[in-house]
Amino acid sequence: MWQIASATGWSVDYILNGVNFQTLIMMLSDAPRYVDGKQANGSTQSPEGEASDIVAFFQSNLKQ
Repeated sequence: MWQIASATGWSVDYILNGVNFQTLIMMLSDAPRYVDGKQANGSTQSPEGEASDIVAFFQSNLKQ
């Protein structure tokens, strides 16, 4: 949430109430990330699985 707010300049209220959830998921899946070399050569994860992991990460951090 805060990463999106700092990257876009949007307020948290606007992100929660003014942006579609699908848009946020697309923004998160397009975000740069580090892929470990061992993971890249091993099993490949589907885009849906990757998006699910990203959503689970952010949801778990919001509950803390």
